Amino acid sequence: MKRILLIIFLFGLVTSVHAQKATRTMAVTIDDLPYVKFREGSYVARGQAATAKILNALKKHKVIAVGFVNEHMLESATDREARIDLLRQWVKSGMILGNHTYSHPDFNRLTVEQFQEEITKGEVVTRQLMKSRQPYQLYFRHPMTHTGDTREKKEAIEQFLRARGYKITPHTIENSDFIFNVPYAQALEKGDEALAKRLREEYLNFTIAATEFAEKISPQVFGREIPQLLVIHANDITADALDEMLQRLAARGYKFVSLDKVMADPVYQTKDTMVTRFGPTWLWRWTKSKGMDLDFDDDPDPPKWVMDLYNSR
Repeated sequence: MKRILLIIFLFGLVTSVHAQKATRTMAVTIDDLPYVKFREGSYVARGQAATAKILNALKKHKVIAVGFVNEHMLESATDREARIDLLRQWVKSGMILGNHTYSHPDFNRLTVEQFQEEITKGEVVTRQLMKSRQPYQLYFRHPMTHTGDTREKKEAIEQFLRARGYKITPHTIENSDFIFNVPYAQALEKGDEALAKRLREEYLNFTIAATEFAEKISPQVFGREIPQLLVIHANDITADALDEMLQRLAARGYKFVSLDKVMADPVYQTKDTMVTRFGPTWLWRWTKSKGMDLDFDDDPDPPKWVMDLYNSR
């Protein structure tokens, strides 16, 4: 009888742990659509291959992602329609297209009026492609997460975006995939599969390390683990590693939900009052906005050997 009771207790403990893990949620956002090209060859051909891999991985894991578009990458004298078709594939797959400005400029270097023009110019094609999905929430993400280097600029753009129906999209997990992608694309170009494999594995490990930190710090900021918001980019390393990345995140108990659902959580209503020339995660911004002084020393950086490869490009 005691043995049966012990088995029941252990089963209940395991079930409880799994139930706790199952409460974790995450939205996936992908920047720089339709595709960031760092390899020789046709933009469209490379973009089609990467887009297919990314969308297949998202479909496999039942992820409805928001992809943030830089419409200047559609401009081409020879294959503009084919580039636009890459975005059509996202819409057909049930994804949402957001605004990442027209040419991915640094807001620090622009006036408010110039940045406003980037926003309006960056929504022309995507709004047309998303017409059949109306009504839907419009989302905007600042390039490099530069939200305004003066309070006046920051508040002016926030007001402009609200007036146009946009919500500014934060992130709590950022995995520096744009850094990993440069040496990764170079390795693929040279046929160095050993280096490419090493970079993929390091990229995945780094993503989990960044996730673990977000899980650790968010209860210190808000008293509980919060729905996480991942930002990645439409590039080669994401295309080749996304399936396994989502598997690893699911193994940590994450259920993938919409950006709408994550943004509905009360923590995402926390006002970001931080004015900076830099682009830190919202977890850091929120601590400063709340007047908190927390230790972010464990927030991981990409390994030195990866940074060395990136800087030697």
